[in-house]
Order: sequence, then C-alpha cells, then structure tokens
Amino acid sequence: MEMGIKKVLKYYLLGESLKEIEVNRILNKVSKKKILTEREKKFLELYNHKSDDKDLMYLSKNTTCERVKFFLDHGKKVMCDLHDRNGLIGLPVLDVANNYDDEFGLIIMKNETHQLNDRFLYNLIYNNKLNRYSLQEQDEYFEKLEVKNGD
Repeated sequence: MEMGIKKVLKYYLLGESLKEIEVNRILNKVSKKKILTEREKKFLELYNHKSDDKDLMYLSKNTTCERVKFFLDHGKKVMCDLHDRNGLIGLPVLDVANNYDDEFGLIIMKNETHQLNDRFLYNLIYNNKLNRYSLQEQDEYFEKLEVKNGD
C-alpha cells in the first residue's frame, strides 16, 4: 500500500509521468539483479525506441524547403512525389534552393529541378517501411481579398 501512495505523490506533486515511474521501478529491479518479466522487457524495449519521424502537413513553400533541407542534412532520404506535366516525378531530392522573398523555391534532383510555389501547400509524409519522406502537394492556397462596396 505504501508503494501506491509514493506513486500517487510522485505523479501529482513531482509531475513525474506514469511512464517515468514505471521505467524507474523496472530499472531499480535491474539494479538489484532481479529477473524481469516479459511485460517489463517489452516495456523497456518500447521505452527505448524513439522515433522522431512523423508526417508534416499543410506546409508553406518556405517551411517545406527548411524541413527538406534539414532531413537531407541529417541523412534522411526525401523523394519528390510532386506532379509535373508528365505526371509523378518520383525522384530522390538532392538539394533545395530557396530565397524567402521569392515566390518560388527549387527542388534539385538528378538531371531535373522542380519549383515549389508560394501558392501551394505541401506535405512531407514519412514511410516507415522505406525509411524515407515523400514530398507531396496538398492543395493550392488562395488568399481571400477584401472587397469593399463602392458606397
């Protein structure tokens, strides 16, 4: 019963998450050289597995260029799954060139380039099986203009 009260105090007073409380309990068990259950082994395995790879959606041209450049600099593969007049491009991105003040950014691939436009929103979708990102169009963006009545 005392252990349950300690957990409640840690959770409410110290702001420790239940996950942290559980991992500390398991690590204490390991330090005392006690045998772990299968459930505890699985918990530690999942706790240690960290994945920062997630889908990024509705990105502007500038944010898309920043994220693609970041992924490339950190060894992630990015495929250009944008469409041009010939259909799906489907080539790996090698580099990005972007000036924040310009209307267009440039995706550089082998033997080809493609413009990213300020009027469009983009998605970077992560594929767990292929361990790479896919650059895709989301939609064209239209800024509403206020129309004043001539009165």
